[in-house]
Amino acid sequence: MNNSLPKPKSSFFQKLKELIIPASRVVEEVELNLEKFLHGHEVRVVNTEHPIQLLLGGKDGYKLHIYPNSEIITDDDGNKTIQCFIIFDPSKFYNRISGFIQLNHGDTIVIGKGDDEQNNIFDFKKNVSDRHITIAHIGNALIFKDLNTDGGTILSGLSKPREISRVKNWKISKLRALRDIYGGNIKPLSHSQALSTIKEVNTILKNEDFRPKDSRGMPGGLLELPENMTPIIVGDLHGQVDNLIKILSENSFIDAMKDYEAYMIVLGDAVHSEIEGEMDNFDSSILMMDLICKLKIKFPQQFFYIRGNHDSFSPDVRKAGVPQGILWEKAILKARGQAYKEEMDIFYDSLPLIAISKDFVACHAAPPKAKATRDLLINTHQYPGLIRELLWNRLQRSNYPAGYVRGDVKRFRKTLDLTEETQFLVAHNPLSPDECIWMDVAKIENHHIVFSGREFAIGMFTRIGKKLLPLKMPTEKVLDKINHLPKIES
Repeated sequence: MNNSLPKPKSSFFQKLKELIIPASRVVEEVELNLEKFLHGHEVRVVNTEHPIQLLLGGKDGYKLHIYPNSEIITDDDGNKTIQCFIIFDPSKFYNRISGFIQLNHGDTIVIGKGDDEQNNIFDFKKNVSDRHITIAHIGNALIFKDLNTDGGTILSGLSKPREISRVKNWKISKLRALRDIYGGNIKPLSHSQALSTIKEVNTILKNEDFRPKDSRGMPGGLLELPENMTPIIVGDLHGQVDNLIKILSENSFIDAMKDYEAYMIVLGDAVHSEIEGEMDNFDSSILMMDLICKLKIKFPQQFFYIRGNHDSFSPDVRKAGVPQGILWEKAILKARGQAYKEEMDIFYDSLPLIAISKDFVACHAAPPKAKATRDLLINTHQYPGLIRELLWNRLQRSNYPAGYVRGDVKRFRKTLDLTEETQFLVAHNPLSPDECIWMDVAKIENHHIVFSGREFAIGMFTRIGKKLLPLKMPTEKVLDKINHLPKIES
């Protein structure tokens, strides 16, 4: 079995890693059973299965923890490799939504106050330098180099059993919470359970919170979300149930939703796999719908689903020649019956099309090319052309001349009385197969594309402090893990 993960596109730091840490250089190898003080020094740590603590600036420095964040892969020779580590502030990580740095295999990063994104995530102390330390994830080791800073850097291993397993146990507690929300193992519901569940969701959608009423007295196409809650914005999932579970079990998201401190928005297209050879298999899509319905019932004011172009049984929904819309209808009828299919039609027709809050506006595909007022966005049922643009349109390209451009985004913000700093987020249009987040797309400032259905990484946005930031996390096969959690001893 090939356990290697596809790697994202090389970053700037990856391209420079040979300059920072040449492969031929001999680096001191250390065990972190004792503290190791670095001041312009470079060391190599091999036993990376145990977490590591950094003190940036010496004894009273800023504390960061480094933990494995993926399964350990063993090759045919018995060599162990951890694909990904996360670096975080332990004073924040376990009790509220917070940022972290992801360190993938083959990457080199620089930690310090000179990085704007890190300043948004961490509360660096004055004794942290602009470029304080480099960390490289090379082979089966982490290589640390203090960049000759004033206070130096102290490395130590977190060796107590509670420390070693803290992140793992914390994640397991989130998986248990999610399984409780679902009502047991996450597997397709029975016919009767599925039908009653989607009927309950459709009842919620008829009176969904934060949606002004349209001319029919129904919740309109516009979702206006509160400013005092943290958004968790997820792109296309395309049947990747593991990815949704992974998101929900990370970063205190479930806890924040339970405490009415955060809400999650899925920007459509949660169904229809895009994996080659699986595009006509809808088992994962059926399970995804069951999970989405359970989440909506549990969090009617914290979980929102924006309609995407794949949220349909239309013959227009196709991928690589596969008529997914038609096949999806056949799969639903076979698995759940006519009554469930009719409730799915109601579900699709009841979904909002666009979400707005104080610092972002988000829809599945694109801004309208014509002026779209707040009233029009509420009454989208009267404007099928507007609906199609929000669900189907793409960036203008040489092969897609009808797509939207910078002026459309600018007019859209202006019409809605939003500033140029308002983040405009869409999904639908991944620009390459090896990434999941694209920032300032087409040189349009604060216009980003997010995709959450990859096999190697998950893209999403959330607010850290006062700023909406992208987060990227590795994928993980967590469905089997959540369904085989050991029972808690009473």
